[in-house]
Amino acid sequence: MRGQLFPLSGRALDAFPSGHAVHVGALASAAAVLSPAKRNLAWGLGAVLVSTRVFLLAHWASDVLAGLAIGVALERVIRRLTGFGRQGRSG
Repeated sequence: MRGQLFPLSGRALDAFPSGHAVHVGALASAAAVLSPAKRNLAWGLGAVLVSTRVFLLAHWASDVLAGLAIGVALERVIRRLTGFGRQGRSG
């Protein structure tokens, strides 16, 4: 398309949810066990990455929010099943 700074990404009808946001949501959720500085860095970098999906017109904001929620939910289920992040867990 002429006059655009960035090329369009993706197809309009194949946008829900954002796969990038699913991954970022899971990683940011897992980062909750890190020190505050590392956790904030992970969340900040994740926010930048998922915002590019909307900026490049690859997804609607709702696609990104849904992807983040799915990622967090998946990480929390896996955390519960594996015991990741539990204090005093041996093995």
